[in-house]
Amino acid sequence: MQLAAEVLLGMVMLVTVVVVLAVFVWGAKKDGDEDKAVQRRLGIRRKTRLGP
Repeated sequence: MQLAAEVLLGMVMLVTVVVVLAVFVWGAKKDGDEDKAVQRRLGIRRKTRLGP
């Protein structure tokens, strides 16, 4: 019974970590999209080697 509880706790912890990481990635992508929209609206053209 104790092993089952440990496995369940491990799975809950893993799912929690995956959800938190997914939220961080989603937030970073959304923030980047908003930054690009503001720069496009203001006519700001950044020179970078990372992309257009």
